[in-house]
Amino acid sequence: MLLSPLSLRPLRTPLGLGLGLALLASPLGARQDAVPTPAHTPVELVVSGRTSTLVSLEVADVGQTIPKTFAGDKLANVDGFRWFVSRHYALQTDYDAARARHLLALLELAFPHYVEVFGRELPELVDTRMPVVYGASKESLDTALKASGIVWDFGGGGITYEGFETAYQYPSGSLEYHLRYILLHECAHLYQICMNGTARSTPAWWYEGVADALAHHVWETSAQRLTVGVVDKPTINNWYDAGLEAFAREPFRASDILAERRGGRDLGFLLVHYFDTDPLRAARLSVWRDELFRKAEVGARQASSQALVEELFGAEALDRDFERLLGERSSSFRYVDWGFEQDGDALMSYGWPKDGEFSQTNLLFAPGDEPEFDPLRMDYPLHARSELVGAVRRGVAEPTVGCLVGFCENPDAGVAGLALGVEARSFARVLVEARRKLVVDTSALGGERRELELSDGFVEASSATFEIGLTVSLGRDELEVVARTGVGDGIRTAALALPIDRAQRERLLARPLAVLSRDGKHWLTPYVDDARRPEPELAVPAPPNRWRTTLAPELRRLARATWRLGRFAPSSLTSLTKDVEHAALGNAAAQAEARAKLAARSKRLRADVERSGADSERVRAALADLGEPSK
Repeated sequence: MLLSPLSLRPLRTPLGLGLGLALLASPLGARQDAVPTPAHTPVELVVSGRTSTLVSLEVADVGQTIPKTFAGDKLANVDGFRWFVSRHYALQTDYDAARARHLLALLELAFPHYVEVFGRELPELVDTRMPVVYGASKESLDTALKASGIVWDFGGGGITYEGFETAYQYPSGSLEYHLRYILLHECAHLYQICMNGTARSTPAWWYEGVADALAHHVWETSAQRLTVGVVDKPTINNWYDAGLEAFAREPFRASDILAERRGGRDLGFLLVHYFDTDPLRAARLSVWRDELFRKAEVGARQASSQALVEELFGAEALDRDFERLLGERSSSFRYVDWGFEQDGDALMSYGWPKDGEFSQTNLLFAPGDEPEFDPLRMDYPLHARSELVGAVRRGVAEPTVGCLVGFCENPDAGVAGLALGVEARSFARVLVEARRKLVVDTSALGGERRELELSDGFVEASSATFEIGLTVSLGRDELEVVARTGVGDGIRTAALALPIDRAQRERLLARPLAVLSRDGKHWLTPYVDDARRPEPELAVPAPPNRWRTTLAPELRRLARATWRLGRFAPSSLTSLTKDVEHAALGNAAAQAEARAKLAARSKRLRADVERSGADSERVRAALADLGEPSK
């Protein structure tokens, strides 16, 4: 959320985890030069596409010494708050040092992706940091706001103030995913405001959409790894699933969002997703972004935006392509009942449903459907399947699905597992109760319920990891469940089966799955033969874009030159752009070949531009855009 200075209600006197944590205490009133420079609080990451992995992070606790930030002198010290600084951020908080370090780690992991989305790194970051004020409660954040002359009744967990160049947050709920989401979202606004002084030179669908797109993330605690720009993930807020549901209820066009006839966070997210998931569309949108940044027209942004979209994409062509894309897309998850976190491939349930019998998240995969690879389906790093879950297969005569159920947080409490044949809150159940009982229940489908008490040996073996793997096979006339636990040679197995008739089998084949939990915190990792492919090695650096392509700068230059020339763009330019776009989706050899081709054609391309028939100013600008080919 953004607020401009005009939105503020002033006081009576208005104002115009380990890894290198350093606790460099500073006394009250210490000089600003007691704060280590950004260069002296380094961060080391491996950035590999949209995924960043933390290698080392230096954080300094500077107490009540106010660091140099983009807020200037607008931030004051607050009783109970301390300042912590990392390479690019200054955090004022009343949380402890470990929590402060975690928050700064998240922001530093996101930083290269902010640079990518907004087009450049801020030169001021050599000696200036971006400020974040994070209260441990709504009340403490209110105190911090008042210290800077701001009064605002928070209706949500985070806000970024224009005119103060500061992001503010407090924990507005208990889901760690949601708290990370707000932080990443608000600090996207913060980056744009620190760059341009405002976010409002761009339309709301974009500045909220890119903030939501960056904040749509997957976090992996053990690896200290963050993947941003995730389209299709299970945790809420899930703007992808919400937007597709809205489109199914009442279809809309890209032009409806662009003209603000239809709005909302979910629709803005979908439009940003449309532009961001194709390399040439992304390159063209970067021209739109940079021009709006250059114009800095807060009042006239709408007219400028729509004129640029028409020039770059063509309004009718954009509507057709956007509608086609949404018609083809489907989400993998639908949240049903409270509440789930995500860590890598695993969902962690709080197991305290609000409305139904179970905490429930649906997996929109039917066992009878053929799996098909889609790069935008579950577009986050894939982990190896647990050996406690056997092979899974969909779209075959006798499909198999699975789930790894973890009891590490509540070893002997609650019930968790998998649902099949899901229709709202009605489904077949495959559950483990407190590590001691296996339950298979198809009574909701007109079938029966069977239980198996797990042996003492099975329960003892499960104590090695507190994990139990479930493999569920849909036979022609029975539902068979195999449970496995233990490690290495100590793996124990239990099995239970019950009969199913033709109607029950057809429902189980045709309807989605769900993960279920109740009466405890459980880790649930479902396996559904989704045809995902492993990511390239995440320890190997790659450019911070969805395709890990090195050709993004070349595509941006070609797209800008094409826009400059408009109808005068020579065929050699459009042909070369298509070649580079195709190579951007290829491997390293294809990208190197495209770069060589670009260099070889450079002289002819420049000559074609010079005699294109465009006026001299456009020609000069297009030639400048093309620049010298990179070696």
